[in-house]
Amino acid sequence: MSGERFDFDLTDKGFAIFGERGGGKSWLTKAILDTTDSHLVYDPMREHVGYHQYLPTDRESIEEMDLFTRRMVIKWKPALVIYDEANKYIESKPTRLPVGIADLVDFGRHWGISAGYVARRPVQFHTDIVELADFLFIFRLDGNNDYKYLEALHRGLGDMVRNLPPYHFAIRHGGEITRHAPIPEPKFPTKT
Repeated sequence: MSGERFDFDLTDKGFAIFGERGGGKSWLTKAILDTTDSHLVYDPMREHVGYHQYLPTDRESIEEMDLFTRRMVIKWKPALVIYDEANKYIESKPTRLPVGIADLVDFGRHWGISAGYVARRPVQFHTDIVELADFLFIFRLDGNNDYKYLEALHRGLGDMVRNLPPYHFAIRHGGEITRHAPIPEPKFPTKT
């Protein structure tokens, strides 16, 4: 998969990446990690070899993820942190955000931290993060619930996402939605 460069400035921004299995989420995640050496990736599936990764002992533990956030991310303040498979530990409302994640949402930009969250489906993810994200990157999703959610979030977004070609993604930023072609191969392109 190759195409347009990843040329978005995510400095001090919050973002989320959504899409079906095999749609391009991990590839885009790696391209974003390539933008800075000051990064950490919470990697429960062990798919970001070559990057500064944290490998949790329990890939579904909210407590372990929160300790990682409070003791590593907030303490050391890397320029970028990405939580892969984030829907496993940052569930949709009515649950409260874990303390460390809530602090990142509230204060991350003041600390110079860009925070990203990768999940399959926006309907399974906490709405505070989705609705407050500076950028949403969404690969093809054609489920009815995701379609309704995306249309409610931004008129036309559900239609755009439903009709995306392989590895293309929609971007919601600044009240606009656009379509982006596949991006070039990242530094460590291990396919997962």
